[in-house]
Amino acid sequence: MTVAELRARAPYVNFIKTKTYVDRPNVALLKEAFIPDDDMPTFPEIKENTRIYPLSVEAYPSVLRRMTAMEAGAWAMEKCRQQNWALELDNFQCCLANLEMDY
Repeated sequence: MTVAELRARAPYVNFIKTKTYVDRPNVALLKEAFIPDDDMPTFPEIKENTRIYPLSVEAYPSVLRRMTAMEAGAWAMEKCRQQNWALELDNFQCCLANLEMDY
C-alpha cells in the first residue's frame, strides 16, 4: 500500500517519526518527540477521528532511514491486513520490528 492509498482509505490515520519511544501517547508528548518528515513536515492537525501512531527512530533506525514514517506505517498496515491481524499499534510495531531485523 502506498501513502496515497493509505490517505484515501484512512485519512484520519497518521504515522509520525519520533525521537524516542512514546509509550503513552498524548498530544503534548507526541509534539515534543515529533521529527518532521518528507511527507509530514508539520505535526498533523487533530480532528475528531484522528489517530496518530508514533514510530521511534530508536526502535526502527534502519526502516526509518529508508522510508518515511507514513510509508513504513502503510507497509505495516498492509502486512497486518494480509495476516488478518487487528489494525493496531502493537501489530504495526511487530511488523516493523521484523522488517528492521531484515535490514
